[in-house]
Amino acid sequence: MRKHTFSIYGLAALLVLAPAASQAASDPSRGLWVGEVTLNKVNETTVGINAANQVVAPDPTNTTAVASPAHLRIIFHVDGSGQVRLLKSVAVLDKSTNQTPDISLVTDQTLYPNFASIGSRIASAAFDFGDASTVQALNQVAASAAAAAAAGSNPTTAASQVVQGADVDGRYQSFVTGAGFRSGGLGAAASAPFGAIQSKTGSSTAQQVLNGAISAATNNFFFIAARSNALALQATAALPDTRYVTAVDSLAAAAANASASAVNTGNTNAGAVGLLATNAVFLAITNAINAPATVSPAYQTFVSSATFLSSASIAGAAAAASVASPSVASLDLTKKTKAAQAAALKALTDGQIFAAADAVVVNEALMTGSLSAGGTVTGSIYLGASHPTNPFRHRMHPDHSIGYPITRALTVQLKAGSSTNAFETAGFGVDRLTGTYREEISGLYKPLGTAQNIGLITDGVITLNRVSLVDTLNQ
Repeated sequence: MRKHTFSIYGLAALLVLAPAASQAASDPSRGLWVGEVTLNKVNETTVGINAANQVVAPDPTNTTAVASPAHLRIIFHVDGSGQVRLLKSVAVLDKSTNQTPDISLVTDQTLYPNFASIGSRIASAAFDFGDASTVQALNQVAASAAAAAAAGSNPTTAASQVVQGADVDGRYQSFVTGAGFRSGGLGAAASAPFGAIQSKTGSSTAQQVLNGAISAATNNFFFIAARSNALALQATAALPDTRYVTAVDSLAAAAANASASAVNTGNTNAGAVGLLATNAVFLAITNAINAPATVSPAYQTFVSSATFLSSASIAGAAAAASVASPSVASLDLTKKTKAAQAAALKALTDGQIFAAADAVVVNEALMTGSLSAGGTVTGSIYLGASHPTNPFRHRMHPDHSIGYPITRALTVQLKAGSSTNAFETAGFGVDRLTGTYREEISGLYKPLGTAQNIGLITDGVITLNRVSLVDTLNQ
């Protein structure tokens, strides 16, 4: 693939006009947005001495102007549902075999051989990220081993349970394809029609009929059992995963909406309404099964690797040895747990398990919020101490074989539209969004503030231009 110099207007002429099936998506902000961040303020970290020989520390929540601003390229993608992703790079490729362009946006470099066309690659040197979920899973392995060792239980067994539960997506798929989940949906479909029919009177409103259907669906025994199971699984998930309860609730909503819609249009035959509710539940089950994974494919590969699977025995042995030592055995439970956890973490670090977790590379970072006029986008990115591009690593220097774990919390506040159009016009049909950018970096400096919870903060302005309406990546 040949690399070309990036020109926003020249490329936009091709991208925006290129036909794509996904352009029928409803979200108005869909597509690829490329722009620039100008950082012109930072918080102060230097502590001084005043004339009275008193220590004077600046307020770390306030940022002050810099002498020379920094400029960063930033890349966002918004899919058809409005989900915002921060990208470190994207290749613009034409997958058409004729004269009509058919543009594909590719963030996964392993897919490049699938395209024969000459393309352009847009990249940002300021953004790269690993997968914080891998490190979070290892921290939980160490914590579970330490808690068990301090309490006199088997630390390796406790850590193994975390390892087994780390397959977040597999665990969720087992739930939504299981008999209990299906029974919960069918139970809701059996009860919702009767709730809707009973609520339908001469004076009832459509909302009252819907409320009756919802009440009946959610009070069904099998639905209650499925939801209780979802709550338990969600609470014990190795990583935060709200899909369990969302999936179960979608079953009741599907059954209730289908039932109420039929009854409100005059269909009060219980069998006919029940069939509609059942069909709606089957569709909700399919949607739940196809729900996007909360973890990256790279995370899934890591947690199934021999390296991660060995973490339970490594952390367990270290935690057990720690609590068995005379200096730790006499401590109270809290201190004993902390000592065991420190030992487990050190063992995982010495065994290069954390290094393997840091080496996991992802191409996209999910953000929350709306990339639209007046909208706010927030999110955080993580760069592990042993990540390949950690700027504090130097391969040829023995003292710098590992860097610092860095977390960057981003907030983009976009200006509201100034006219009847949702977006500003940059030129040549290119939409533009402008606003403010704020970033807080943790890991490079001791925490600031009286509560020691504030990182390095920088403020600036952001300008984004939409250069493509393609709302799906890597297709």
